[in-house]
Amino acid sequence: MDEFKRALREIFFPSAYTCGICKREIFNGEYICEDCKKSLPYNDGYICDHCGRKTFAPISYCDACKGKENHFDIARSAFVYQKPINHAVQNLKYNNYKYLAREFASEMAKVYLKTFYPCGAIVFVPTSKKKVKERGYNQSELIARAVGEKLSLPVFDDVIYKSRDTESQVGLTQKERLINLSGSFSIKNRSKIAGERVLVIDDVLTTGTTADLVSEKLKAAGAEAVFVLTVASVYYTGQE
Repeated sequence: MDEFKRALREIFFPSAYTCGICKREIFNGEYICEDCKKSLPYNDGYICDHCGRKTFAPISYCDACKGKENHFDIARSAFVYQKPINHAVQNLKYNNYKYLAREFASEMAKVYLKTFYPCGAIVFVPTSKKKVKERGYNQSELIARAVGEKLSLPVFDDVIYKSRDTESQVGLTQKERLINLSGSFSIKNRSKIAGERVLVIDDVLTTGTTADLVSEKLKAAGAEAVFVLTVASVYYTGQE
């Protein structure tokens, strides 16, 4: 039924002619209208050296990652998770705006080339088979494949996987997210990443819990280093 609804929506409201953010009709061959492009919140100011969140001054470890055991080496994001990029991410995730993965990947590739040591492989944060069936895709995989194409890097979909279903992370504190996700990721085909620098792709860095748990698994499987690259990252709220 979900697939039928998505097909109907695409027939009557084709995404190729709709702004990926405000959903205004556009007919110039672009995927984002000019007004929305002007208001994109690029994460190009002061950031935390470790997690890449926007800060008000240069800092090595912000309150989100200071004093904690961080398993990823560094994380970066192309945008700050605020209007209007939050609407674009939600449209990709829930409204079948798959083409936005390519738009995001273009900016993320620039961040990668400016920030990270060369990586040997890309993986993406996995989701459960149930959610893939509901949405028809994993948005993180779409972004990862677009980034891999831009950077000519292999994308492995058979290294890390979701071994059990979890509740939605929306609205959960960092502690609640950790409890919710604990034991939900597993590794196979370790030889593919052993000794490699691995780039993990996801849509949003929120508390950093998901990125850290995935990175912990990859490091335990032999990855030399783990870098995290997301479309956007949120301000740290201080919630525990």
